[in-house]
Amino acid sequence: MTFISKNKLFKYTVTLDISQNIFKVYLVSNPTICGSGETIEDAVKNLEALA
Repeated sequence: MTFISKNKLFKYTVTLDISQNIFKVYLVSNPTICGSGETIEDAVKNLEALA
């Protein structure tokens, strides 16, 4: 599952890693920057902390 969304700060891509049961969120502008979490919200918060 992959989709692109955006919040007020940046665009991001969300994927679900079913082997680890975690969501991974990548910056569209720089896919090497990634946040992860048990929920999409957690993954986005972790990405915001890095971006």
